[in-house]
Amino acid sequence: MLFNIIKRSFINQKKAMAVMVIAVAVGTAIAASLLSLSMDISSKIAKELRSFGANILVQPKVTALAGIAGQKRYLDEKDLVKVKTIFWRHNILGLVPFLYVEDEVQGVKVVGTWYKQPLKVPGEKKPFETGISNVMPWWQIQGRWPEKNNEILVGADLADRKGLRLNDTVQLLGKEFVVTGIVRTGGKEDNMFVGELSTIQKLSGLTGKVSRVYISALTTPMDDFAYKDPEKMTRKEYEKWYCTGYVTSIAKQVEEVIAGSVARPIWPVAQTEGKVLNRLKLLIYLLTAVSLLSAALGVSTTMIMSLLRRTHEVALMKAIGADRIKTIIIFLTEALIIGLAGGIIGYILSFGISQYIGYQVFGTALKQRFVLLPLSIGASVVIAVLGAYLPIRRALGIKPAVVLKGE
Repeated sequence: MLFNIIKRSFINQKKAMAVMVIAVAVGTAIAASLLSLSMDISSKIAKELRSFGANILVQPKVTALAGIAGQKRYLDEKDLVKVKTIFWRHNILGLVPFLYVEDEVQGVKVVGTWYKQPLKVPGEKKPFETGISNVMPWWQIQGRWPEKNNEILVGADLADRKGLRLNDTVQLLGKEFVVTGIVRTGGKEDNMFVGELSTIQKLSGLTGKVSRVYISALTTPMDDFAYKDPEKMTRKEYEKWYCTGYVTSIAKQVEEVIAGSVARPIWPVAQTEGKVLNRLKLLIYLLTAVSLLSAALGVSTTMIMSLLRRTHEVALMKAIGADRIKTIIIFLTEALIIGLAGGIIGYILSFGISQYIGYQVFGTALKQRFVLLPLSIGASVVIAVLGAYLPIRRALGIKPAVVLKGE
């Protein structure tokens, strides 16, 4: 009996049922696409934010007496590759060392660093490409990076002050250099000479030494737990913290593999990333809720209009014995069928929508997850049931004696 009623309802109201299925499918497709985006947004946005620079700074650990005496401490360059062996090694996108020295004769500072440097990582076939080019991509070089040991860059402000131009020669650290480029960084390097790390190390007698290291790492947004003091954590809490990709836990692991170092997050960068990601996720969830609510309203409106055409049918069913429960079951069954059909169609549509969003926003596709299928169907059923709430109430309020009077 129920099957025949539902079958006749769908056959007699093809357009109305199609509209409701489409409303559910569109709402579900948008919701599934946004959920797919929310699952990928942390890694996608984190990679985008990495273009703003490093988020971990590694410096030599200075003891009390050394600090008072003003003694300079350095890190060993050979330890830097160990950063790619920590637990979160795959989250390390780049690292770049700096060695700062001073030419007392010329009264200028010179810094040595890597522009592009392949590192041979133990257990890896391909070298890890790193350096200024991927950690600090905003560096602007007019000319080219030094390729020989007698070539150097000059900071833009220093070049203006000393009147230096491309191909000029300058005496630094007891050696004559040719200026191959003028660099502008927006930082203190604008007032320095910048050269290849190995060249500056040899000339300053600091072979294999670096002053500091900047590391760019993909991190998990900081939450309340991440700010807890590791020394006050229980063993279980410490394991959870250590095995989560917080900027603090990654910095701790970096500190463990670079001898004599202290690694600290660059807080303005790290905190900004966390705030941006959390706000974007909140925005996505709000948009998801709005899309589901809009679809539910569409279903409700269409179903109420359909009910107006079926008032006599409902009144007749109630007159011949259909009670409240049977009336509710009829409309809920219709809603469930609409929800299931709309959910499957919406999930299929979400493939195209999520790919479009991925390519337009991030230049790459979003990962398709099978877990979204049950979520899509569940969301579509919720949409349909919510949409059926008002029509059911209206149907329960129909009085057969009033509607069928005189028939």
